[in-house]
Amino acid sequence: MRNDHYSHSFLPNVIDTGGTFIAERFRAIKTNLQFMRTDEGKPIQTLVFTSAHKGEGKSFCALNLAITYARQNLKVLLVDADLYKPKLTSQFKMKYREGLSNILTEDTDPMEYVQEGCEENLHFLPSGIVPPNPLELINTERMKEVLDTYKEAFDLVVFDTPPVLLLNDGRILGSMCDGVILTVRSNVTKEKDVLQAIDLINRAEGRVVGSILNGKKYGTREMKTYSYY
Repeated sequence: MRNDHYSHSFLPNVIDTGGTFIAERFRAIKTNLQFMRTDEGKPIQTLVFTSAHKGEGKSFCALNLAITYARQNLKVLLVDADLYKPKLTSQFKMKYREGLSNILTEDTDPMEYVQEGCEENLHFLPSGIVPPNPLELINTERMKEVLDTYKEAFDLVVFDTPPVLLLNDGRILGSMCDGVILTVRSNVTKEKDVLQAIDLINRAEGRVVGSILNGKKYGTREMKTYSYY
């Protein structure tokens, strides 16, 4: 594990303000997930974030939920598993750092390229150099071995993956993990696309444990009422 701090600039203000309306919503999501169990009766430990299409906020939601868990004194690993257009890696200014793709192609310790950051308890694994064959790297026994290593080392592992209607990586990784969270953008994502995305995940034997409605506009009265409670 490395201690080359990733850039803190991308950590969004909505979560840093602590008591804000949106931060409370992410704490509510965390609480709901705490009551869920795997088929073996264990707490959910590995989560895949995806969406139907690009631009629906999956990376934003994955990051905010990871921070929410970390600030509850839980050890969290956030993995940029979008090996096509790795947004988190780019935002953290780690575009040319070794990461997941290197781990999957090399006989190296899976913890080798995990970064310790400025946020306590939150660790980050960059995507690594963009490979020519991302799906072939994800759909391997090596990926399962790497996942097992991370489950031993962290309380929660969060994967940010490509949109499922465009690429299959999220579906494959979802079948290896405890649950999939589908990000839906308010007034943008079409219902038929949501249903198709869920069907594709289910057919790959993934488990959709919930969805996050992102980008919804709340009125001042609604936000004040919520904050009162």
